[in-house]
Amino acid sequence: MSEQTVIHQPDYDVIVIGGGMVGAATALGMAKAGLRVMLVEKLAPSLVWSESMPYQVRVSALTRASENILRNLGAWEGIQARRAHPFVAMHIWESLGGEETHLSAQEVGAPNLGFVVENSVIQAALWEKCQQHKQIEIILEDNLVSLTLTEKNTENSENCQNSQSCISVLPEVHLEKRGILSARLIVGADGAFSQVRHMANIGLDSHDYGQCAVVGCVKTEKSHEDTCWQRYTPDGPFAFLAMDQNVSSIAWYLPLEKMQWALNLDDADFARAVTEASGERLGQVIEVAERGAFTLVRRHAQQYVKPGLALVGDAAHTIHPQAGQGVNLGLLDASALIEVVTQAHEKSKPIGHYAVLRKYERWRKGDNVVVQRSMEFFDGLFRQQPGVQTQLRQAAMPILNRLKPMKHWLIEEALYGREPIPKYAKVNH
Repeated sequence: MSEQTVIHQPDYDVIVIGGGMVGAATALGMAKAGLRVMLVEKLAPSLVWSESMPYQVRVSALTRASENILRNLGAWEGIQARRAHPFVAMHIWESLGGEETHLSAQEVGAPNLGFVVENSVIQAALWEKCQQHKQIEIILEDNLVSLTLTEKNTENSENCQNSQSCISVLPEVHLEKRGILSARLIVGADGAFSQVRHMANIGLDSHDYGQCAVVGCVKTEKSHEDTCWQRYTPDGPFAFLAMDQNVSSIAWYLPLEKMQWALNLDDADFARAVTEASGERLGQVIEVAERGAFTLVRRHAQQYVKPGLALVGDAAHTIHPQAGQGVNLGLLDASALIEVVTQAHEKSKPIGHYAVLRKYERWRKGDNVVVQRSMEFFDGLFRQQPGVQTQLRQAAMPILNRLKPMKHWLIEEALYGREPIPKYAKVNH
């Protein structure tokens, strides 16, 4: 065989960099499609569990689409075996004029509007399945040194439709300990400060909101009634996310300059501050747990894909978290990428071809932009300064509360996302 006809076989079909919730979901879905997967993560999550473990700082409000994704990946049972609390309603009100809106699962004949689950629980359930899958090799405690996307023109390919889709690659990652490894596709799932995105020279559009989110769990005097409560205040939104009995996770959005103030309060003063920020809707805060805070920045990768490379989750986008859509969007990314790659694999097409990966980018990028801008619209609409938006808000909220078709549409959008949704996000995939 001549040197020109030697075909180098990659070490793996897919290498996923980043083993958080979205990265683990991506690896598991690719493996279920019969692909050989390597999952690279610096630290393995703890799989040790007991009901007495304290509530974790970071939680997610999972939509029905995310629940379906996790069910179809086989991870939902592991989540329910740990901790997951359904919420049946959302109640939104503002501190300035007192207008209120109530969204209920009962209105659309649904059992709930989603589940509040600790991020560590979601990740642990996914990792259990990844560790059990024979198609997945997990690499721990290793660092990404470099990324190489070596292009090769394949214009004679029957799959070639234009000059960009004719570019094929056999990408390589260089790991500090493991060395150089090749794959048909590299997936960057390594978070908002993605090394993969940086090494691939993909630009980033960003906007600093000048806000922070203070998060943690508290126990309140009154029951949350399996409802997520959100109040808009002059400083920003405040939310109770229903957890267990009288326990709620809080998401308290503040100007950035108040972040250290909130973190430095002792437990008693923090409880009083949370009680005040919530308008005492659930009575007094009687117990607080560990808390944390993070700054809010909208980020959006200028490209989701290059030949042989795809970005998912926070590596591709971050949004204002007030509606808890971050991980839900990331799981939809993972599901869409799994679907287009699986289709290509089943048709014996190169899974790293730009034409294949562009289907994923076109599918998800526009939807993520819409959600990003929607969150910014609501954030702007509910700013408490007097003005036109205050008058609009005060007029709109009572109308929305009475318009059942509009409410039903909002609930359906919140549950499933915008069509078309990936197969994994549907029941019994």
